[in-house]
Amino acid sequence: MQSSHLREHNLSTVLLALAASSAASTVTSRAGLAKHTRLTKPTVSKLVEELVDASLVEEGEPLSVGAGRPIVPLTPARGTLLAIGVEIAADHVACLGVDLAGQVLSHCIEYRKVTATSADAAIDLAAELVGRVRAEAGDLPVVEVVVAVPGRIAPDDGRVLSAPNLDWTEVPLVGRLLSHPELAGLAVRAQNDNRLSVLTEIDHRPGESFIYLRGSTGIGGAVVLDGTLMTGVNGWAGEFGHTVIEPGGALCRCGRRGCLEAYVSYHALRERAGLSDDILIEDLVDALALTRDRAEVIGMIGRSLGLAIANALNVLDLTTVVLSGYLAPIADELEPVIRRTVEQHALAIEAGPVLIERSDGQVDPALHGAARAALQPVFNAPSAWIATSRPHLP
Repeated sequence: MQSSHLREHNLSTVLLALAASSAASTVTSRAGLAKHTRLTKPTVSKLVEELVDASLVEEGEPLSVGAGRPIVPLTPARGTLLAIGVEIAADHVACLGVDLAGQVLSHCIEYRKVTATSADAAIDLAAELVGRVRAEAGDLPVVEVVVAVPGRIAPDDGRVLSAPNLDWTEVPLVGRLLSHPELAGLAVRAQNDNRLSVLTEIDHRPGESFIYLRGSTGIGGAVVLDGTLMTGVNGWAGEFGHTVIEPGGALCRCGRRGCLEAYVSYHALRERAGLSDDILIEDLVDALALTRDRAEVIGMIGRSLGLAIANALNVLDLTTVVLSGYLAPIADELEPVIRRTVEQHALAIEAGPVLIERSDGQVDPALHGAARAALQPVFNAPSAWIATSRPHLP
């Protein structure tokens, strides 16, 4: 008989394998799962039956494949659980509800400026949107609520220690959310938006190692090693925006000088060019190109990024860089400028070429990443959800 620890591990392995195959639009059966997970067919069959009975996995109509017996396709169950992602950004608050299959059950967004003086209002709005998503998704058990914030989060209680682009300092985000009736009794946690954004990229690059850089109101990033997100001791790993590229240089919103973010973030570029704050991030480079030569704009952004990237490559010994956010559409223009700078400063060049690529282009990656993260408790510990579902089985 399997030990409880081994059973949990195997349930998680099967469910994760199903999720991966579903994301890749690959048909998977019990036999396919056994081959992929290297578990025995009887073990897989028993685990799948448990997951099906608990409404965590669903069976499709038998499919004829070649001359053999028809296979029964398996997928994560749709419409049985609800995971909620929330994004609080400088110009909007959004909420997304998905099920175990990643199917969108509800989505809503409200545009408004979020600052230090409107922190309470933004949190109230986030709670209101969670309530709206729950109502639209139906009476489904909520796995977790994960909130994406552009800042550093205290790992113990979900306080926003610092979010310069919101002007937030020491904001008890999770505590305030839990005081709202819409979130009463729910598991809620906050995480840096870039750490969540990269989760959608990991899905498209399984098992790969890379540096992820996202241009937004600030500059954030993440480090991925063998398909696993590096978090660091405090969960802050990947703060490339606060890499110093010019000691004593431009003042950053974090209060320090010379940070990458002080040169190539949306706020920094817009303010330096004297552009109005109604310029959309996706239109930023085109707007800047109207005020000066486009090659000059690309050159300044690319050289600044190249310095930060070269330093990161030297420390981490990686060879792939993925550009996201407003950087992704101009990645082809940035690539030669970044490459020249990296070649001057990075040791990695001696071992072979450095790859500078663009992200998969997922819309609202932080919001989708937050919803994806909110599903993790089910994938990590399926037996808890199996136990919860049993009283409701017919």
